[in-house]
Amino acid sequence: MTRELYELRGAEPDLLFSPYCWRVRLALLHKGLEFVSRPVRFTDKEALAFSGQKLVPVLREDDRVVHDSLAIFRYLDEAYPQRPLLGDPSAYQRAKVIERLTFMSMRMPLLKLLVPRVHAVIDPADRDYFRRTREQAFGQTLEAFADPSGGTQRFREALEPLEKLLAEQPYLDGEAAGGVDYLVVGLLLWAWCLGAQPWEEASAVGAWFRRLLAWYEQGQGPIKRAAL
Repeated sequence: MTRELYELRGAEPDLLFSPYCWRVRLALLHKGLEFVSRPVRFTDKEALAFSGQKLVPVLREDDRVVHDSLAIFRYLDEAYPQRPLLGDPSAYQRAKVIERLTFMSMRMPLLKLLVPRVHAVIDPADRDYFRRTREQAFGQTLEAFADPSGGTQRFREALEPLEKLLAEQPYLDGEAAGGVDYLVVGLLLWAWCLGAQPWEEASAVGAWFRRLLAWYEQGQGPIKRAAL
């Protein structure tokens, strides 16, 4: 079997920063599944045509194709039930709630911080596309949208419930890392790969991030960070 993960890259092929792709990388390591990385640029839409849509991550196992990080989690639990990521169908529904909550409380503040960094690290051939599509979505220029200090402050406020929980237990899923940890830490890896760390190093969240980072790098090697 050939297992391929199509994921977003920067100008450098090994600079991988999409939070949704990082979720899947962590999920595959959790399951003990090897894969071949297929990095694609923002404008490499033809490379994803086989999936019937235009977004990463996409997981392809021979003739089986799954896109969207949560759908991939569910597929991996069905196809490889050892070491569940989410578990039963009700756990999948709860994960969808967490996804919606983190989208507004954590992802949006991070966008304020990271949009200029993404624009700086992507291939020059992608920059016009990135600017046009994001400015259409934001309703303003990238420069007007960006607010690194405000985004950092809002992101730290959003982390407060996680900080209290992680002061009581090592992982969001309890004594061992699981699907919820990967759903959330993907956002932090987005920032970290782009050279930012908008959380306190000496915090419960910081210690949790370092544990997951060390586990990943032990299994897959050092993660490329942008030099900004």
